[in-house]
Amino acid sequence: MASSSSSHSNAFSEIGPQCKRRHSFASPKSYDVFINHRGPDVKETLALELYNFLKRMDIPTFLDSPEFEPGDSIPPTIENVIRSASVHIAIFSTNYANSPWCLDELDLMLQTKTRIIPIFYHVKPVDLRYTEKGAYADAFTTHTDKGRYACKIEKWKDTLRSVSVIYGYEFIKDDRNYKKKCKKIVYAARKEIEKGRPLPVAKSPVGLDEIVKDFERLCCKKKSEKSTIVGIFGMGGSGKTTLAKDLFNRKRSEYNASCFLFDVREASAKTELPFYQSKLLIDLFQSQKRKFQSIYEGSSYIQHRLERSRHLRFLIVVDDIDHVNQLDALSVRNTLNSGSLLIITTRDEGVLKRSGITIRYKMKEMNINHGRELFCWHAFRRNCPVSGFEDLVESFVKVCGGLPLSLQVLGGLVFGYTDKEYWKSQLDKISKMLPGDIKHRLKISFDSLDSEEKQIFMDIACFFIGKDKRWP
Repeated sequence: MASSSSSHSNAFSEIGPQCKRRHSFASPKSYDVFINHRGPDVKETLALELYNFLKRMDIPTFLDSPEFEPGDSIPPTIENVIRSASVHIAIFSTNYANSPWCLDELDLMLQTKTRIIPIFYHVKPVDLRYTEKGAYADAFTTHTDKGRYACKIEKWKDTLRSVSVIYGYEFIKDDRNYKKKCKKIVYAARKEIEKGRPLPVAKSPVGLDEIVKDFERLCCKKKSEKSTIVGIFGMGGSGKTTLAKDLFNRKRSEYNASCFLFDVREASAKTELPFYQSKLLIDLFQSQKRKFQSIYEGSSYIQHRLERSRHLRFLIVVDDIDHVNQLDALSVRNTLNSGSLLIITTRDEGVLKRSGITIRYKMKEMNINHGRELFCWHAFRRNCPVSGFEDLVESFVKVCGGLPLSLQVLGGLVFGYTDKEYWKSQLDKISKMLPGDIKHRLKISFDSLDSEEKQIFMDIACFFIGKDKRWP
């Protein structure tokens, strides 16, 4: 394994040779939390306290000795749990660095890119940052003198430095807030476990795999080292957010941290961008919630944090923007390093062009077969029409014009009705008045136009329906 910091961005397959053991046993039980600690320091105190808290909340937690069964091979068990856990808790105690096992575990934890919650128990983050003169200086002097760990020492120091900048919890001697801090740590772990679950994409993801492959072909064709920003554009209801959520679920494990910001356009209209700035910091840097006095203050602070984290790779999705200023407020467009990926969704390709985004993916209409299947899933809860309804299904699919939102809404509109006359009456109404969900989405698209574009739109619409635009 490489001893430089670059090793932390390697894939799971590069989890190091120092973790090879004599046995291949792996515990069949799965755990959400792994507690990394030095037993003699905190086994019967803080580590056990956290373990019991988590257990009472029905969160499967690994604290080595209580979990071992006769015949277990301890090191492979630990390695397996570290790789599969949803969150890691690292307790840095006074003699933590004396243990090569603790340091090896920490290195493996960092490589898996899983959230680490650091706890500084009678030590400070600066002790991890400056191992030559801090609380861990003597431990590393001993390791050096022994000579046995010469190939690991620099890597261990680099690992400690990387974790020292992650927001954590400090415990001092005779800490009055001991119980309160323990509860905060447990709640933070539970929140991280919940956050790690995949985003709900679609009940019936018809044709989504093909869209993802088409998207990835475009990105591979145009991607360069500097091109880490991809724009997805198309009309409301065309599936932009669905595609972005699916990509987010597929790719998030490849990055050190990830963040999905939903409905940015709407948040901007409600002056909630500072909240989104704070969410970005929490998700990427595990920071505390911050309140910014202005968008400019938040933007400046985000830029500062990103510039200090050039060694980390981030996956960020900014969903549904309608103005370049929204990207500027998040400071992600020109600050991310080349290893990160930023995905932006918008109805307006012009926003992407004005932002200098060269990789742009246009959402296409669903082909007739996928459209029919999606409609049927919502109308019949199956992938094909009920006998006798084939012609009506074709008429509905034709009205929808390949727009996923309309296929879902109209399919749900007739779900449960077996009377063909009812279907025909709904089809007739649709031609005169759109269902509420579709009308709302289209109104949002209309409202996002500037005044001149709205006037052109109205002129064209009035021309086609044969009415004077001056009519009320």
